[in-house]
Amino acid sequence: MKSIGLKSRWYSIFLFKIGLVILFWSTIPVFSLSQNNSNSPDAELKRRKQIEASLTLLENKNQLIPLDRLDTLKIAALSVGESNPTEFQQMLANYMKVDFFNLPANFTSQGLAEIKQKLKGFNLIIAGIHLVPTTNFEQLLTDLIHEKTSVIAYFCKPEVLDSLQSSGKPAGLIMAFNNDRLTQSLSAQLIFGGIGVSGKLPENIGTSYSKGAGINIEKPIRLKYTITEEVGMQSAKLNSDIDSIVNNALEKKAFPGCNVLVAKDGKIIFHQAYGFHTFENRTPAMKYDLYDLASVTKVSGGAPAILKLYDEGKIDLDKPVSTYFPDWKNRLFHRSDKADVTVRELYAHQSGLVPFIGFWKKTLIAGKLSHKWYWMQADEKHTLCVAPGIYLDNKFLKIVNQEIRKTLLKTRGKYVYSDLPLVITPQIVKNTSGIDFQEYLESNFYRPLGAFELTYLPLQKFPRDRIVPTENDEYYRFQQLQGTVHDESAAVLGGISGNAGLFASANDLAKLMQMYLQMGTYGGKQYVSEATMKEFTRVQFPQNNNRRGLIFDKPSLNNKSLKPSSAYPCPEVSDESFGHSGYTGTFVWMDPKTQMMYIFLSNRVYPTRNNNLISDLNVRTDILSAIYRNMKK
Repeated sequence: MKSIGLKSRWYSIFLFKIGLVILFWSTIPVFSLSQNNSNSPDAELKRRKQIEASLTLLENKNQLIPLDRLDTLKIAALSVGESNPTEFQQMLANYMKVDFFNLPANFTSQGLAEIKQKLKGFNLIIAGIHLVPTTNFEQLLTDLIHEKTSVIAYFCKPEVLDSLQSSGKPAGLIMAFNNDRLTQSLSAQLIFGGIGVSGKLPENIGTSYSKGAGINIEKPIRLKYTITEEVGMQSAKLNSDIDSIVNNALEKKAFPGCNVLVAKDGKIIFHQAYGFHTFENRTPAMKYDLYDLASVTKVSGGAPAILKLYDEGKIDLDKPVSTYFPDWKNRLFHRSDKADVTVRELYAHQSGLVPFIGFWKKTLIAGKLSHKWYWMQADEKHTLCVAPGIYLDNKFLKIVNQEIRKTLLKTRGKYVYSDLPLVITPQIVKNTSGIDFQEYLESNFYRPLGAFELTYLPLQKFPRDRIVPTENDEYYRFQQLQGTVHDESAAVLGGISGNAGLFASANDLAKLMQMYLQMGTYGGKQYVSEATMKEFTRVQFPQNNNRRGLIFDKPSLNNKSLKPSSAYPCPEVSDESFGHSGYTGTFVWMDPKTQMMYIFLSNRVYPTRNNNLISDLNVRTDILSAIYRNMKK
């Protein structure tokens, strides 16, 4: 018996057994990996559709499936009859944090008792029956069904359902008929609403279920994981185009490695990791690596909080920022040139704020960290961790606010991109909601979305080797940064800011971006209204030659009439599209017109920020252009 934690999932794909036991019912078509000699994408798509049509939902008490309120769930994924992590478990973990447990088919009473003990802390058990146990099976079912809320998926003979006559019926029951990896994957997607379900039993199963039994769920509510052909594109061409651009960049050392994810029509059709964590080629890049998002944090940290506060009527875009950030108000004998800057001006980058302020430089003496500000260990006075072993005095937040207040505005009404609006955003959120910025985001967005791998301070949750390194910092912290925010402004705030600080896997970042693309809805939950999303993603001040939305970036004005070399981000995007880029080599772009989402994550600042090849080669935008060209074919 083996218990496997979530941290193993990113490499456990290598641990699957070579041989899969395929058990089947003669009246149901069997879709084993070895059965179809054709490896063509069209053949796989046909096979996928056949498997989806055969999956049958037999129990769904209280409409448990598709799972919702993910923030209330603590899930254990139990595979029975397999000793290594299964495709079923791996796919479940794509949707939220899931802990893996495995029971061999010949488990003993003692083994059952041990697994029961390990499952005590979970409130939902999802069990995959891959091979019917030779002993203690009915006792296992009884324990699963009566002691916990459970969903059971059978990847074996349907006659095994007769065992439920004595043990009772689970809250959720799926008959999958087959144990191949694709069937397991689609069954897991069904549970979370990545696909609908309409399968019916073709024959009676003893006295348990009658011919024609099966519960329908029509519409998917979350991202589906599939192949390119399902959205009418050609995988060979899309893969080749993206591979060519990325491999050229890797060869020229634009970055050590990257992740590329593409979704269309609510389906992830491409997700690939390339290269390594560093140029030393020791740690291969994996699909579930966490990257420093840099300014993509603006749309994944700052934006969702402000979207929600606006949606709830707690922030008025045309009121002064000082309404929500009193530090900018006029004081007796101390007027502020920022007192009447509006929220709309602030987040459209035309408030007149300077691009950035080097706050961190004020903590150095002769280029070294000052003992006035720093300590080697955290204590009550020093809680702002700027890097491992370096803790900044909490009072420095006042210095940040003072520096922003006293730095005079430039030309108000002129577009100048600035980090400062998002630097003060956590304080705006706290002042308006009464909740700390990080907790506000996690409770209102990340946990409900199932985005555990979208987080500030990743070293508190993940092993260091899952986080891709950024710069060997020779300016400020004098160490290799890995799991500590690269951006210095976010660093002096303890790594939690609206301008930078978030780390994410492409998979979990995609959940938030898909919510945006679906105009505020994901997983059956309305996070913000469609009207709010449209307000924030429209150009605010085109008359000022300002292409920006509110926090979100937009295409260049008159983009389609520009020369291809002048268009941003590429000529093919629609005017409705929006996204953002990040200094560490990150990029996200969503297009409601084509229902396309694109995520690019890299660590181009390793080992130094002075490598600008990613921009010189137009890597991120060339991939986006290639995606559009493939959609037209």
